Amino acid sequence: MDRIKTIGLVALFAFSLPLLVVWVVVYLVWFFVWGAILRVWFWRKYAAQGRPLFFVYSESPNWQSYVEANILPRVEDHAVVLNWSERSLWPSTSPWESRFFHRFAGNRDFNPLALVFCRGGRIKAVRFHKAFLDFKHGKDSGLRAAEAELFALIDSAV
Repeated sequence: MDRIKTIGLVALFAFSLPLLVVWVVVYLVWFFVWGAILRVWFWRKYAAQGRPLFFVYSESPNWQSYVEANILPRVEDHAVVLNWSERSLWPSTSPWESRFFHRFAGNRDFNPLALVFCRGGRIKAVRFHKAFLDFKHGKDSGLRAAEAELFALIDSAV
């Protein structure tokens, strides 16, 4: 009986492994193709028209007033801006922008976040979340560094 179980497990493994490999390959191909589709979409709709920045922030008291007073006025002519606090509306009001954000923002420190479409099609993320948490406690060096990085990227992208 143990021999039959062993043969069955080996057969199951032998059958499942190729399916798993095919699934992983298909997933990876789709992942990269979908990224390329979104890059082309963003380039054609925004970056080619001088708007290489995708900026997302929320109505958090930790950063809303600062972002609206100090960052957005400097970048708004070159940016597509979405409000994270209104994300439930994104699928109907900004479906492609929502897809772009979800594909390139990742799942850590994504609010506030700037995604800059650099030359060559590279997407560079500038994450402000930790910088604002430090800023809240009187440490502004991280925020200054993130702002400087963002403004330098925009200057080189436009």
